[in-house]
Amino acid sequence: MAFPIRAQTCCFSGYRPEKMPSGGHWGASIPDTLYEPLLRAVGCAAEAGCTDFITGMSRGFDLWAAQAVLLHREVPVKLICALPFPEQAAHWEEEWRTLHALVRDRADAVCVVSPAYHAGCFQARNRFMVDCAGRLICYFDGQHGGTAYTVHRAAARGLHIDNLADGQLTLNLP
Repeated sequence: MAFPIRAQTCCFSGYRPEKMPSGGHWGASIPDTLYEPLLRAVGCAAEAGCTDFITGMSRGFDLWAAQAVLLHREVPVKLICALPFPEQAAHWEEEWRTLHALVRDRADAVCVVSPAYHAGCFQARNRFMVDCAGRLICYFDGQHGGTAYTVHRAAARGLHIDNLADGQLTLNLP
């Protein structure tokens, strides 16, 4: 696969189910509260010229966003999986492992950022996604962690940011 064109690439960042407002009671299917907003955000990004969508493949928002891209296959979009390391899903619940495998199988490309797990492999994956993209669709409500890092990096690099958390239209970033 050729390296994606930044202006035509959108990446995703958001929380794992246990950090979402429901307290982790959502399964692998896109939650009802995110279904329409995710589909709308992916559609808007495609209408704005995004053809390549990069997911970090983590449980929760990343895999829900990947499903939203797959639901837009009638539009010429590509799904790129950015794995932090090859065995990312090895210890997950069966429902999430199954979804991870399905998304990988239906993706247009899979990029493995690190050959094995190490302490910084998720952050390396997040840097890779932001550095390849011109747009970020996220679910960020201010919690510390990988999503905060990714959103702040995206803002510093000038990415267009669509935040689906609490209907926020703008982000207050330093």
